[in-house]
Amino acid sequence: MLSQFNQMWADYKKKNKVNSDIMLDEVRFDAAHGVEASFDLMEMLDGKYILHVTKKIHLYSGDYVKFLLNHEFTHLSDFIAYPYEKPALYYFNERQALEDRTNTAADRDIFGEYGQIRLPKPKKVTESGLLKDDIGKMLFNYMNTYSEFHACQTAIKAVLGHPLPGTAVDVDKNQIPAPFRAISIKRMLADYLRKAHLAYQKFGTMLVPQVFIMYFRQVMYLFGYISFFGNDTRTLKQTFEVLGVSDKEELYLAMYQALKSRDIDAILTYTEKIYQDSYLPFVKEYIRRHYDSSLYTEEELDEITPDNYHDYVETLTNRKGGRLWSGRVSPVYGVNDVKKAYGGMEVEEMMEILKKNRLPNQ
Repeated sequence: MLSQFNQMWADYKKKNKVNSDIMLDEVRFDAAHGVEASFDLMEMLDGKYILHVTKKIHLYSGDYVKFLLNHEFTHLSDFIAYPYEKPALYYFNERQALEDRTNTAADRDIFGEYGQIRLPKPKKVTESGLLKDDIGKMLFNYMNTYSEFHACQTAIKAVLGHPLPGTAVDVDKNQIPAPFRAISIKRMLADYLRKAHLAYQKFGTMLVPQVFIMYFRQVMYLFGYISFFGNDTRTLKQTFEVLGVSDKEELYLAMYQALKSRDIDAILTYTEKIYQDSYLPFVKEYIRRHYDSSLYTEEELDEITPDNYHDYVETLTNRKGGRLWSGRVSPVYGVNDVKKAYGGMEVEEMMEILKKNRLPNQ
């Protein structure tokens, strides 16, 4: 079995001009429920290239397995080609220890399994806006944005016969492999749009940043597929309208163009801007839910921006009776997120996990 998967990986490398001697060390039929296949980032950083697949893969059509593996092999290829410094495993071990120290019992009671939600401390940035003192976050963002976009592009390119981006494609007639039968490209896009919309709406009510990550990943899927079709700007505008992010259209379009041009610096910069902008409602609502209104005014909350909320947090913390987030671990990802990354867990599956946790005002 391992030799068969390695042969498919070798074929992928040849077709996609991947210059690497890395081979799969193992194939495990232990992918998490709701995940078809994945690579574990922590394992890859440890030099272990293990493909985790669902036990149901033997029941799937051969075309769908190829489609699935084209996606996952692109993640491995992108990890190999990552242009910046990769973090050592001790970085994540230290981060885990920090999360364990900074999460109070009250925090865990509120957030359950996802108690690792914390506001990020201010980061040093390069002139282009890139983070440079959190190399783990840079790698996570790269894999969660560019690599998801690239993986979808590569998978659909193989299905359509390796056309150039912008090719005229009939989304009703052209089909994409699914586990048991092919579906139209239009149906696939509609499904990702539905999942993205669901996740974005849930994030707005649950205020759990991991749900935003799920939403953003679905958007990267949509961007990857849409980039192959003509009239992509019109399609994107319609997508933003459905998602309810038309007010952020300029930022999302800039992100899309950076993805198409494979400008990794710009991709990471826009990712950070979108994350910070989207977490502002989370920050403000958290304050409203957990702190006495005598500690702040609504006018002050209205003045919070992505650039100043760290200072405001310090101010509120220093006020009498004020105690804000006990740690400063980034809300964008925690060690648990890294361990689960790049498997494409369905939004519905994430919702089921979150139902098991006690969430504020839910």
